[in-house]
This record gives sequence, structure tokens and C-alpha cells, in this order.
Amino acid sequence: MAYANPARIKLHEHQFVPFLTPTEIQLRVVELGQELALSHGSGKPSFLVMLKGAFIFAADLIRASGLGGEIGFVRTQSYKGTETSGEVRMHIAPEPELVTDQDVILIEDIIDSGNTMQAFLPILAALKPRSVTVVTLLHKPEAQQVDVQLDLAGFVIPPKFVVGYGLDYDGLGRQLPGIYQLAEDY
Repeated sequence: MAYANPARIKLHEHQFVPFLTPTEIQLRVVELGQELALSHGSGKPSFLVMLKGAFIFAADLIRASGLGGEIGFVRTQSYKGTETSGEVRMHIAPEPELVTDQDVILIEDIIDSGNTMQAFLPILAALKPRSVTVVTLLHKPEAQQVDVQLDLAGFVIPPKFVVGYGLDYDGLGRQLPGIYQLAEDY
């Protein structure tokens, strides 16, 4: 199915403009998958997907890697509207059998402040994984407030609010195949 990439979309009261095209995203996801395949060889790592935002990226990345292994889900929340709340809440915890003594690939949609990873990685470490590889689609180093482990990043982006390809604005926009940023002229 072909997808028209509108020049501007409206979600709730805000306007968003194209930032990364579906083609740019898919090309980079394939590269990241190849990097994971090289670093994890023929192993069967456990994939741990941060919900809700990383589910589309994770599906594409896992297929692109060609790696086998189990898939689990974790759900945290730190955003309210277009701003990070600074508070990280755990809604779904990792399954210990997917983590303990396993090589874990943690898949995140975006690392900006770093607060979610800073809160979550000690929980993961307490389950004693053999190794942890953190992969994020988007990284906003200018917005980062704390140092966190980050092994692979798809795109380094400026500190602007983005939606699409799994990322949302108060529940809207996850289905968009491209990534849009908040319009500056709105």
C-alpha cells in the first residue's frame, strides 16, 4: 500500500511537519539489524521491547536482524502531552526468564532526557542478564539530563517533539509510517 506523506498533519491541537521519511527509517532499521546480527552472531538473544512507542521499530528491527530468540515487553511511562514528566512509572515489568543469564537486546523508541533508561536499567540489571545491548530509534543528546547506556542509535535528532512510527502525542500518530516533528510556526 502506498502512503502519501502529507506536508502537515494535525494531532489534537498541534501541527506537525515531516521529519524522517518512511524510506529513510527503513534503510536505517536494516542497517541497525545488520549491526545486531554482526554483534550477536548466531546467538538467540532475548529481545525486550519498551512499549508502547517501540513496537513498530522493534518488529522491523527484529526481522532485519535475522536473529532468533524470544521477545518480551516492558511498559513504562514518562510523557504527558509533549513534555517528559520527569517521573517514570512501570506498568509491565520484564519477565525474569527472558532476562536472567541471557543476552538481552533492549529496544526503545527514543532516548531524550535519559530518565526512563536511568530508572529501568537497574531493574533489568537486578535480574542478572549475561549482557544488555540498548538500541534506540531516536536519540536527543541535547535533551539528555543523565548519562545512560546506549549502544546503537538509529538517528540523532534535535530536542524537538516528534510523532509517528510508533511514537505518539497523547495517543495519536503511532500509525504514521514516517516521523513528524512539532511545527515551529504553530
